[in-house]
Amino acid sequence: MDTVITDPASVVVERSRLLPRSGIGVQGPYLIIAAPGNPEIRLDARLLDRIELIGRRPGGALVLASLAAAGFFAGAFALIPGGIFTCAGMAYLAHERFSEARRRSRSRDLLLTLGDLPVALHVDDEPEMVKRVADGLAPYTRQAPITRPDVYEDAKRRLEGQSQGRTDASVRREIDGTLTVGAEVVQVVGDRLCIGVAEFPIESVREYALRGANLPLPGNRSLQAALGLLIVAAEERARQGEDAESLAQRIREYEAWTGRTAGR
Repeated sequence: MDTVITDPASVVVERSRLLPRSGIGVQGPYLIIAAPGNPEIRLDARLLDRIELIGRRPGGALVLASLAAAGFFAGAFALIPGGIFTCAGMAYLAHERFSEARRRSRSRDLLLTLGDLPVALHVDDEPEMVKRVADGLAPYTRQAPITRPDVYEDAKRRLEGQSQGRTDASVRREIDGTLTVGAEVVQVVGDRLCIGVAEFPIESVREYALRGANLPLPGNRSLQAALGLLIVAAEERARQGEDAESLAQRIREYEAWTGRTAGR
């Protein structure tokens, strides 16, 4: 009986398998981002050097909360004019900032790193749930020890590609489909980032990313600009060639661990 192997990138992930607040999840090597009202975004973790779980520092919110609390007490003791109104405003600000500090202490970000480019993806779910996402994707990243046969085969393919030199066609094959928005592939064409019919000058994408903004897409859709910038960085790396010695070392370590050889 024949077994049909389905491309994981073509399978729609059920909402129940995603984290409840942020709508992110894992499917094989893909990070899934399915925010309400936006098409499903898929990012191939094999594109990344690392993926880590980091906390958000509550320091700034705590400082503002403390200042607001001080203002509340000053108003309560009529040390500043309009005490009752100032007191009410400061009390609300203190409560809101303390709540934000508590939320930050519980929340986590996924840090996606490609070369010198770090992209923080905020995930408003319980840290344990977010950690499972990071742990599920980390083995596919380029700096993790190889522990899976599919990652091993992918690493060998990339190493062979380095020895044969890079062409525009080989670079395109390496990057094509690693980031999609719905059915649309995010790709670099000349000096522009293209997402379906939408095109953005790469310099504009960098500016959007520095501001932490989204790229506006037709149909009231959007894509975090920093995610698009990952594709730009990935193409630049593919053209320059990756660290072949590091890649070869990871392959040798996997072969020694499993007892297999490159020819088997």
